[in-house]
Amino acid sequence: MAVEPRMMQYENHKGQLVHAGYMYHAMKEFIGRHNGTMMILPANQKLQDDNVSFLMASKEIDYVCSHSEVMWKNPYTKPLYLLKKYIAVPHARPIARCWYFTSPFAWNVWLAVIGTVGYGMVMLYASYGSERPEMGVQFLRSWCHILFLPQPHISVNNWQQFAIQHILMISGFVFTTLYTSMLKSMLTSGLFEAQLNTLEDLEHSPYPLLTNSYYAELYKGSTSVPASVINNAHIVSNDVVDNSRYNLNANYMYIAYEDLLEGILYQEHLRKVPRLKLIPQSVMDGLFALPVLESLPYLNMLNAYLRRIFECGILTKMKSNAWRDTIESGIYQLMRYEREEQKPYDLEFYFFAFLFWALGLTLAALCFLLELIRFRMTLQK
Repeated sequence: MAVEPRMMQYENHKGQLVHAGYMYHAMKEFIGRHNGTMMILPANQKLQDDNVSFLMASKEIDYVCSHSEVMWKNPYTKPLYLLKKYIAVPHARPIARCWYFTSPFAWNVWLAVIGTVGYGMVMLYASYGSERPEMGVQFLRSWCHILFLPQPHISVNNWQQFAIQHILMISGFVFTTLYTSMLKSMLTSGLFEAQLNTLEDLEHSPYPLLTNSYYAELYKGSTSVPASVINNAHIVSNDVVDNSRYNLNANYMYIAYEDLLEGILYQEHLRKVPRLKLIPQSVMDGLFALPVLESLPYLNMLNAYLRRIFECGILTKMKSNAWRDTIESGIYQLMRYEREEQKPYDLEFYFFAFLFWALGLTLAALCFLLELIRFRMTLQK
């Protein structure tokens, strides 16, 4: 049964049919050690979930190179470990570059910046005593200090003004240095939307679950799979699920056993940002045990052999070899990081700059109108 990376078959560059997979190699090694002969079921008799029990009962096969499923009512080898099922979800998508301007600081830090500007404006205004200049001038001075921008010569008349000016300059130096360093780091590494990390996060996930009809009914009886995920499932055929999962289609979520997902995600181990990510909480557990023929004469030897290769780490090495075989055979494609064309100064990046520019012009126009109205009212008096 071709279930990558457990067992697979492909034609090499010489046109020869090659069998591979970590469970295939494990059984091949066992049979070779006992001078046996392996006969593989032809491709036109590929095992399906509904005829495994029939083939076992008719004694057409001795074992299956796959772990035992719930629907297969057959004997199996001694379980080696719990085989967990995980949910693979799309990785967080990058956010729009225009939001980078507000991302370096959290909302409370922005409130601190606004409060510092307001504090500097009020204290500078109050420090002049009876000869107070216009409030707008003090606002601009305070704002320039926070932005750490040069200003015209400012006369300091008392120690209070000296202390306020230096407090604002130091605050501006800290804020601007921290802001620019954080912004440069974000532009280099990129920012992403909130990542789905737990099963609770899937309650509001926008991605549907891609599965077939059998597993859709099976997951409905599971208490660990969120109900919203099952209700939003997209039911298709097995071939559609496999093709979408093999190509790492990031528009859906997938549920599969850990060995299958590890083999599939091996395609993107060279990517800087993966397409799919595993939720570390398992949704269902199965037994890693091979379905075998009832009263199999060499069952005890097979159990001892499987236990030894598992405890010695040989089975793990066979798994890693099987992942590379899927790439070399062309069943999976090694996906490299897709470098985007460098566009550091596109229009999207300057959206907030344009917005602040327009907001500044609007405020300047309002201030001009208010000053003009006050000037005319003063002349009338």
